Amino acid sequence: MVFTTTNLFKGINCPQSESCTLTNCIFAHAYKPKSTSRQFESEQQRTATTAESLDNGGGPPLKRRRVTYDKAEDRPPSKADLIRSELTQSRTAAKAAPSSLSDQGVKAPQSLKRSVSPPAKTNTKATSLTTTEANNNSVDSKATSTLDSTSQQKLDLNPRLISNDPAGHAKRSVYLRHLHGEMVRLNTQLVERKDVHFKVGLTLQTHELVQLAVDEEETLAREHGGVYGNVVKNRIGAYRKMKSDEWIAHIKGTPVFAKKQSPSVQRQAASDPPKVIDTGLSPTEEVAVASHLVVDDQKLLAQFGYVPIPPTPEQAAEAAAAVEASWNYEICDRCTSRFQVYPQRNADGLLTSNGDCRHHPNRKIFPQRTKADTGPKEPYYPCCNEAVGSAGCAVTEHHVFKASSPARLAAVMPFCTTPENSHPAKTKRREKVKAVAFDCEMGYTTLGLELIRLTALSWPEGEELADVLVRPFGIVLDLNSRFSGVWPEDMARAIPPPPTSLPPQLDGSADHTPAPPPPGLPIVDSPYKARDLLCSFLTPTTPLIGHAIENDLNVVRLCHPTIIDTVIAFPHPRGLPLRYGLKMLCSKYLGRAIQQGGERGHDSLEDSRATGDLVRVKVGEKWKLLRATGWSFVQGRLVEPEMPGEGRRGSEGELGESLVDKAINGERKRKKRGAGVGAEGEEGGSLASFLERSKVTGAAADGKLSHELSVAYLEDETIGLDK
Repeated sequence: MVFTTTNLFKGINCPQSESCTLTNCIFAHAYKPKSTSRQFESEQQRTATTAESLDNGGGPPLKRRRVTYDKAEDRPPSKADLIRSELTQSRTAAKAAPSSLSDQGVKAPQSLKRSVSPPAKTNTKATSLTTTEANNNSVDSKATSTLDSTSQQKLDLNPRLISNDPAGHAKRSVYLRHLHGEMVRLNTQLVERKDVHFKVGLTLQTHELVQLAVDEEETLAREHGGVYGNVVKNRIGAYRKMKSDEWIAHIKGTPVFAKKQSPSVQRQAASDPPKVIDTGLSPTEEVAVASHLVVDDQKLLAQFGYVPIPPTPEQAAEAAAAVEASWNYEICDRCTSRFQVYPQRNADGLLTSNGDCRHHPNRKIFPQRTKADTGPKEPYYPCCNEAVGSAGCAVTEHHVFKASSPARLAAVMPFCTTPENSHPAKTKRREKVKAVAFDCEMGYTTLGLELIRLTALSWPEGEELADVLVRPFGIVLDLNSRFSGVWPEDMARAIPPPPTSLPPQLDGSADHTPAPPPPGLPIVDSPYKARDLLCSFLTPTTPLIGHAIENDLNVVRLCHPTIIDTVIAFPHPRGLPLRYGLKMLCSKYLGRAIQQGGERGHDSLEDSRATGDLVRVKVGEKWKLLRATGWSFVQGRLVEPEMPGEGRRGSEGELGESLVDKAINGERKRKKRGAGVGAEGEEGGSLASFLERSKVTGAAADGKLSHELSVAYLEDETIGLDK
């Protein structure tokens, strides 16, 4: 019979007793403490020594036996230890001697109290330095220990402890290793891919892979405790079948990727409160001062995308015939590849040819040069930090295109000039609309870039006039949701517009309780109705405010004679087509952070309100200049100073021309080279002077004019179209 290794025989004394040689005996042994036996032996030795000395009686002393000690504490101090302790006490007493003189009543010498010339140098710097170094060392040691512990925790491939462990630590460790192994395999495949330039945040480091695996295993263990084994096995199998593109989509939804994308330090501007706009004027007076910001001659801006005069029907028909003759072949606005558009789908049901569109979602950035730079700096894409010319990091289903020619735009929807309106619509408070700030959002269709949302606000009050979605003419290829903020679910939840665009008149009998919010924005059937809705609040003399307003006017197909563009009001130092973005202007002049939706895109309501506030800031600056030159308000009317030989129109014309010239030419003065030096010492002067010289000098001057324009004004198109 074989007994198990249990404590069944611990209560029985061992038959071998003291002679048992087994290391782990199953029987009981009554061992005596080792220290007790040694103490007993030492006492016997002392007793025997004393007895021998007594028996020796007057003889020579016997030889002393060696005494052993079980512990170091039992051993008496040696002579060397006694000397060492005495030296330590003497040093301590010497240091405490000066402080003890006063206690003993001994007077210090008078020489110690006299002033020393030069004064004795104190060692406060060394003391403070030593203290600072000690503090820094302690902080560094704490930070280092914290960092080491954090790194150790991140690099530890070990399942986390939870309250209700579903499978035990051993099985969870096996599952975790399998999860981590599949993640490492997918990450390695992504790194080794040569045909795709992906974002830097998609490639994970070793500790990030460990953290991702541990987090996912813990989530499965907590949320699926009853079926943990089946769920984690299915998850491992899904990773084994997963491709690189699926892995990229999965990584983008993980907290590890979000943490890498988020900035480590928040901007100071975002934490500061927004600036208060105080012009010192009433709304009517602000509109009067804003008339000095109106662009009088839009023909000077025609080369930068503005359409001051609608194209003729013949020009639109010619552009439509050219598109038909080219078999609807276009150049992709994102990846610049050629593709064919099928406005009514082809036999296979496709809308575009040439497969998927692989592109960079962000525009290229030119890095700023510093004094330490010795060579050229190449532009790069901020979305993936790859150089210009690399393959795209994003993939969409369709190629898209954008038509920029006025005749081509008129072939889809004709332009119109703002009609006369004797009874313009009023605000919800039944007030007259003094000015309108508006913004549009665009999406890509089979007919190009079309209007999909229009927002209009009254200025300077900022009251909402219209905010509607628009159903485009063509079939939607891409709503451009990353920038437009309009998503397919927004179009699906849209509601029909109210029966009339005019707000109802409130009377005393009406119920003033606020109505519940609608499920979505109202939607109009076509861009024609959206344009009619905007024009219902306008007259040809109503100021229309926008940022890069030519893009909004072109997509609405509207030619408005009275416009205020923040691109012109806040010009770039290098002139058009370079321009400041709306986000940067709001951060600088308003102390406000806009367009913070991230992947959700922009909000046209927020952008239009920000544009109106920027114009108010410019109105305050313009009013300070006008008041300094003698302008004033008399009975609510802006009155110019008395200038002999000059009229109000001449003064306004000079202000308007200087505003446009400053926006076109920039603030930098270019020195002339060679024989063409003028009296002002500027290269080319204003655009109006260029046009005037071209009429006088003929064909030779035309060639020089085109060369000067290309040198002085043409810049990178991608930066110039930044909105």
